Amino acid sequence: MRTISSGPCQRSKCCGQVPRFKRQVLTTGVLNTVVNQAAAHIEVANLDPTETFQVRVQVIDWSTGTPIVQLNQLVTLLPNQHDIFTQSVTPFHYEVRIFHPGSPNVIANTFAIDAATFTLPGLTFNQKDLMKLDIPFI
Repeated sequence: MRTISSGPCQRSKCCGQVPRFKRQVLTTGVLNTVVNQAAAHIEVANLDPTETFQVRVQVIDWSTGTPIVQLNQLVTLLPNQHDIFTQSVTPFHYEVRIFHPGSPNVIANTFAIDAATFTLPGLTFNQKDLMKLDIPFI
């Protein structure tokens, strides 16, 4: 039986389990679209051979100065599974947020792509480039 891990044990007060991973909210920060950009492209992968994890991916439009969530997708990643998300972002200021389970085996990357789905230079963020936010995990 596979277990779904979305972070620390929610029952730690009653069962005494020590949380295995510290959940994180990762962000690109607010970005401006680049020339010929059609969409934000996000890829998440669970490289763990046995454990299942959940990841939430959001794309937020900041053009009006107030956040408007354009994409809010919760995905369950089985072991050795990869998923992709593409959200139109033209033309606006946008942010990509990843609600990450904290496992070192779950990787999230985001790219700017054109209409032909080719990666555009300048707005590629590997997971190590994303900033950690101190906000509630949803």
